[in-house]
Amino acid sequence: MRCNLRNSQVATRLFKYLIAVMIYMMYLMDRPDQIVYVIFQLDTEDFITPETDDVIIDLVKVFNKYGIKGSFAIVGEKARALERRGRDDVINALRTQDIAYQSNYHSVHPTISEYLKDLGWKDGVEEVMRRESEGINDLRRIFGQNPSAFIQPGGSWAPQVVYAMRLLGIKVFADGIFFSQPVWFCGVLAVRYSLSFRESESGTPEHLERLKHEFDKLYNSLKDRGGVIIVVLHPCMLLTKEFWDAINFARGRMPKKLKPAPLVPRELYKRRIKEFDEFVRYIINHPNVKVITYRELPSLYEEHLELNKDELFSLAEKVLENPSYHVINNKSFSLADAFYALCLALKEYKEKGSLPQKIVIRPILGPIERPPEINEEMTVKVHDVLMTIDKVYKAILEEGIIPSRIQVCNEVVGPLLFLYMMARSFLSLAGKAPSRFTIQGVSEMSILEDLDIIRRVINQWHWIIFPENFSSEKILELTILQLWTLKPAIMKTEYKK
Repeated sequence: MRCNLRNSQVATRLFKYLIAVMIYMMYLMDRPDQIVYVIFQLDTEDFITPETDDVIIDLVKVFNKYGIKGSFAIVGEKARALERRGRDDVINALRTQDIAYQSNYHSVHPTISEYLKDLGWKDGVEEVMRRESEGINDLRRIFGQNPSAFIQPGGSWAPQVVYAMRLLGIKVFADGIFFSQPVWFCGVLAVRYSLSFRESESGTPEHLERLKHEFDKLYNSLKDRGGVIIVVLHPCMLLTKEFWDAINFARGRMPKKLKPAPLVPRELYKRRIKEFDEFVRYIINHPNVKVITYRELPSLYEEHLELNKDELFSLAEKVLENPSYHVINNKSFSLADAFYALCLALKEYKEKGSLPQKIVIRPILGPIERPPEINEEMTVKVHDVLMTIDKVYKAILEEGIIPSRIQVCNEVVGPLLFLYMMARSFLSLAGKAPSRFTIQGVSEMSILEDLDIIRRVINQWHWIIFPENFSSEKILELTILQLWTLKPAIMKTEYKK
């Protein structure tokens, strides 16, 4: 009898499991695919080889054929070269497309990373704005558009560039150390291409099939949740055998006379343009694919700058567990967001005697100088933190930057340790922790270590244009410090379907 009862219970559980599986499968079948957005990024660089100007017209014809636009990332000197050569036909063709910006001189020394190699945050931002404003203004004048995005030239990474572009009115930063899906960094939407049209291999059926396979793999990974696929193409390399800049500026060289790049046979060039045409047609024939430009990208995403008391409570707990960005209720919050929100909440408690029900976050930068390291334990009272909060909040408002050094009682601590103190204090005032606590010293430069950002920065220095053994400890340090501002960009619900 007991055996029959056990068999009956097993059968009942199995039946319920099968029903659950069937319901889930029906849900998957009925669930519509999400929109996959595609951006064509065309790095328009070669200002030395005049023949490459005509490639632009052929590519614009492809886009016009399908009623879409590409984002042409134009170097300032390339735009001026078109003007000098009297190529009004190319300029007018580009005016029908989306214009992005790829630095003033690209690979001419000193490149961006070279002139920022030893500069700090503020002087670095000022230097970028001084040197790059010319190119941005020329693109505005020549093409009648404010550039939609800044595309990093080669491996010329430095975090000051991202913030400088924000100050110059450019909302998107592309390539660099970033990822195939957008993130927020220094208040700018940052993303990296995920598919490369390998020009030197193009013009063959094998290359086209490989491209289709790679696109399908990316598309299938995104169709259930939505996202962006960025296809990068170098127009000049459809016509030339080598990169224009490697010929002239590799390993720090600055030749007195510039050499144009050698050209491929005309028939091969025609096959490459035809292949690109076929690849564009293949992409737009996918269901739920929409081709957009960098100009449209920011409208798809929303930076969440408001959270309620329960969300702040959850954020305080999560920050103590892991010094990283966190997603709560489909809202993403950076460490800088957490720092500002907790600071404001404690300030309001000190003034009003109660924690706020809602916090509106002001976007701020991470620290711009290396903080002190505290290795030993500290015993802190909530009262000690509250006595410090006014001074910290005032510094944030005045500078828009998280302070690198904060005095608590008789000890000077870094912002990460102080963030832990604020989180513990908030939880204490919410009745979830004691008012006196012991806190272990932390490594102030250990944030977001799982993203392997150090390797990503160092990989930028392998660019062939840099002098041998180029590196910059300052660029690496400032990058790590601005990881305080990094968080995923979450697509608005209305743009997923």
